Amino acid sequence: MAGFKVWTTGDLVNASDFNSYLQEQVIMRFANSSARDSAVSSAEEGMFCFLADSNTLQFYNGSSWASFIGEGDITGVTITTASTSGLSGGATATSGAFSSTLVIAPALATSGTVASTDIILFGDVDDSNGLKKTTVADINNLVSAGVSLGLVLALS
Repeated sequence: MAGFKVWTTGDLVNASDFNSYLQEQVIMRFANSSARDSAVSSAEEGMFCFLADSNTLQFYNGSSWASFIGEGDITGVTITTASTSGLSGGATATSGAFSSTLVIAPALATSGTVASTDIILFGDVDDSNGLKKTTVADINNLVSAGVSLGLVLALS
């Protein structure tokens, strides 16, 4: 690409300047890629074109025409779960909105030592089974306050 040129009143625009400066500094519009390919015999790196049939903005990267993504769009989301994470049920979506339910599977988790600042998740049956959290220290404080605990966990 020739680059940028500042024009002044009265400058002569010859064919070389037109091809090097003016034609490369515009976005050409074509009905489709076939019309573009037949009209542009020697594309230069950095040239842009707009294809009306697909509403696609493209640029020439030096060897081929590539779509210009611009601001970007999420075209796919993959949720993965490691075998030791205790999670399963991930999903893959390639377009549009999607939802996935991740299931806690304690049998898949690794064991560890509980510290007083560790967080424990639980379902609060008095609050529409809402997921809540507490710490091991909070549970220990219940015992020292004279509260008797009968704890049954049923996890699948």
